[in-house]
Amino acid sequence: MRLAIMQPYLFPYVGYFQLIHAADAFVVYDDVNFIKGGWINRNFILAQRQKSRITLQLLGASPNVLINQVMVGNNKQKLLKSIQQNYSKAPHYASVYSLIEEII
Repeated sequence: MRLAIMQPYLFPYVGYFQLIHAADAFVVYDDVNFIKGGWINRNFILAQRQKSRITLQLLGASPNVLINQVMVGNNKQKLLKSIQQNYSKAPHYASVYSLIEEII
């Protein structure tokens, strides 16, 4: 049996999904301390052909708190607007955006 364990990421990279696919069982390791400066709540998007960091606001995030105890903050609409402005002309935007909107 192949077991894979990873902490959650905001918009994981393709290798994350390849790992899930290759494993017989996958564990989202969210009952460990939050890593400040990690990728749990942030990532990069392309904005005007340049890398731009997006961050999902978290409430109560601290290295002394478990990941699964951190709450999502109030900038969800700002994050969605950034995605919409930069990707609205991308192929498959409508189907992907609605999924992102539902998740966030």
